[in-house]
Amino acid sequence: MRQAGFTLIEMVIFIVVTSLLMTTILLGANQALRSTPSIHNQWVAVQVARRCAEWFLQQRRLMGYSALSCPSTPSASACSAPSGFSVSTSVSCTTWNSDTAYKTITVTVGGAANATLAVQVGDY
Repeated sequence: MRQAGFTLIEMVIFIVVTSLLMTTILLGANQALRSTPSIHNQWVAVQVARRCAEWFLQQRRLMGYSALSCPSTPSASACSAPSGFSVSTSVSCTTWNSDTAYKTITVTVGGAANATLAVQVGDY
């Protein structure tokens, strides 16, 4: 009479395969957890750059195109950086299709993570 169940070899193979799968899953989760702080820092850098560029665009809307002199490295009150980050800004005159009525605002965030955002505005 044959008995139902698993043999010892089948159980060992099951344990080995399951262990390999769990090791792969845990290694992936461990790597994801280790990179979480750098992803957060990158997000903060991009948000600081975006907030700063939006401030310059708002100033252009309120005070006009000529309020942004170029070339210059203006400082903006909205461009303050959190601890561990630094912000630098620049405005440069830009020619596009032989038209000189453009300025490029560049915001660079450095420190714990890096981000650069460039915005082009026109005198129209």
